[in-house]
Amino acid sequence: MSTFPEDIFDLIAGIPQPVLIHSAEKIIFVNAAFVELFDYSRPEQIESRMMGEFIAPWRSARPRLGRREATGRKRSGGSIDIEISTLPIQVSENADITLYQSIIKDVTEQKNWEGAMLQSERMAAMGRLAGEIAHEINNPLGGILLYANLIHEDLAPESQARTNLEKIIKLATRCRIIAKGLLNFGRSSSKTYAPVDLNQVIKDMYSLVEDHKILTRVRTTFSLSKALPHIMGDKGQLEQVVLNIMINAGEAMKGQGKLDVTSFFSPEARTINIKFEDTGPGIPQEIRTRIFEPFFTTKQPGRGTGLGLSITHGIVQRHGGKIKVSGEAGKGACFELIFPVNISG
Repeated sequence: MSTFPEDIFDLIAGIPQPVLIHSAEKIIFVNAAFVELFDYSRPEQIESRMMGEFIAPWRSARPRLGRREATGRKRSGGSIDIEISTLPIQVSENADITLYQSIIKDVTEQKNWEGAMLQSERMAAMGRLAGEIAHEINNPLGGILLYANLIHEDLAPESQARTNLEKIIKLATRCRIIAKGLLNFGRSSSKTYAPVDLNQVIKDMYSLVEDHKILTRVRTTFSLSKALPHIMGDKGQLEQVVLNIMINAGEAMKGQGKLDVTSFFSPEARTINIKFEDTGPGIPQEIRTRIFEPFFTTKQPGRGTGLGLSITHGIVQRHGGKIKVSGEAGKGACFELIFPVNISG
């Protein structure tokens, strides 16, 4: 190593971008910027360690030259997105070791921004597609409801067919609500806000699905505050939110379990809180940040589109609210809706 240019360390040490000198596997020198980026306090904590401890993937036999993307492993255990540019260093003609210089660039924020832009484009495209689907569904649904109601009027009150027809009307109405949610997906705020009683929304939506197979064996309890103020909102959209969460809970429990629905008003925060707590398998921590993404679903192929929670999240945001998800894997899940009561239409 005596043949290594003595001034190269001073030169690299002064570079503001993270830089290191290494062999194929072993780190020889790092500058202060590299130490800071990877959350260490001194170069000695890094030097003499292996490259694969800090950069993944890393080919130990022969480093990949040029620029590439990789993952940086920080001292805290977290990871960052990086670009690494690696070039060989000419030490001397008689040197028996090949050394390399790698320059690191933290591109985590850039990646996050690109991901947000891509997500925005996907949401916009999904909004257009959802509108087209909703229009196609609404026309036949309107016909079904029209003729079902005409037949309903002609049947005797004690007729079993009348009871079955009422269920058809309920379910067709539910489909129409879902179609309306698709139509609203990706749209800007509604201009038809009016006072909405969220307790009544909960009761109405439960009445639509209480006879459905995913909830008939689920023990559902309601603790709804009688002092719950109204919020300004779009009733149809809020119905879609409650319906989606109830259906998701029933499906997560595979039609058996317990669902607790609670509503209360927080005078200090000036918010209405609604909690849906189920006894299903819960949501693993590693996918909680993804459950509101369009098309993301943990259901078997053909059992779900991955749109329900995306639509729900968008509607809640348009009403100035937020959704909190909690619960441990294997111990159920809790979806909490939080709406401000002073939102204006």
